[in-house]
Amino acid sequence: MAQHPSKIGNLLTKCNLKGTWQADAPMSGHTTFRVGGPADFLVFPRSFEDVQVVRELARNQGIPLTIVGRGANLLVADQGIRGITLAMSSLVGFQWKQSLLTVSAGTDVSDAARAGLEGGFSCLEFLNAMPSTVGGAIWMNARCYGWEIADVLSSVTVLDESNRTVIVPFAAKDWSYKKSPFQGRDWLILEASFRTSPATREAVEAVMVANEADRTAKGHFRAPCAGSVFKNNHAFGAASGVLIDRCGLKGLRCGKAVVSDWHANIIINEGGALASDIRQLINAVKQKVHSQMGFLLEEEVVYCGDWSLSEVDINKVV
Repeated sequence: MAQHPSKIGNLLTKCNLKGTWQADAPMSGHTTFRVGGPADFLVFPRSFEDVQVVRELARNQGIPLTIVGRGANLLVADQGIRGITLAMSSLVGFQWKQSLLTVSAGTDVSDAARAGLEGGFSCLEFLNAMPSTVGGAIWMNARCYGWEIADVLSSVTVLDESNRTVIVPFAAKDWSYKKSPFQGRDWLILEASFRTSPATREAVEAVMVANEADRTAKGHFRAPCAGSVFKNNHAFGAASGVLIDRCGLKGLRCGKAVVSDWHANIIINEGGALASDIRQLINAVKQKVHSQMGFLLEEEVVYCGDWSLSEVDINKVV
């Protein structure tokens, strides 16, 4: 049985965590869409032990536990998130073992790419300027510019189903486009090790600069958004943004959520959008593309939190 919020706060206090926590923390400050209601308790761990203790507490007390990174592919409900939310973005750091780069799950992928740059190695520069933690990128098997994170991954340290720390070796058969073995498993990513190759600083930096410039040109940073909303299904013959554009859906809106004018696979928060506006707009785009072209788009966005009270009003989509 779930515990009363005041008791959860008392329990967290007794854990003597190295990290910090907040009660009733608005998730709009922790997602790139800049929407989302309050998390009952938002915990910022500072060690693997913090993560393990909080997970054990949640299990023993019947408290819902949600894991978030930087919130780049996350749409948090307007009603917020019940129970405890672990913000892994506070668990940062990296270390070298010869040419193997080991990075904590909450480390920003751009910081991990810079670690390779400073060490004289090529590794994660293709992910530069993507608003993601390393753990989030692994969970999604982040892909861009012809590379995916599985291409350089060696192993991942997780808390397994029994809350034990174990190392999961890389196995190519477990990975595919935007899919990883961590989706659908009760594993919690703590850190990962990556294979690297020697490279000049100039070569690595050139890739990082070019990729950031390309993201900027595509409008990823013009307004609060989650980057691409839909996965690209190569069987459809064109990228999702092209399909959405062919259906004439740029500018389609629901409240303050809008399909951007500059990239049809980006939905932006014009300012004051609700999470429910964004979700309704996503559903409307899917329905219209399916109706006009026969293709059913699949979201990259992950829905999170308490959606039980969200209203559906098709008249808001125009």
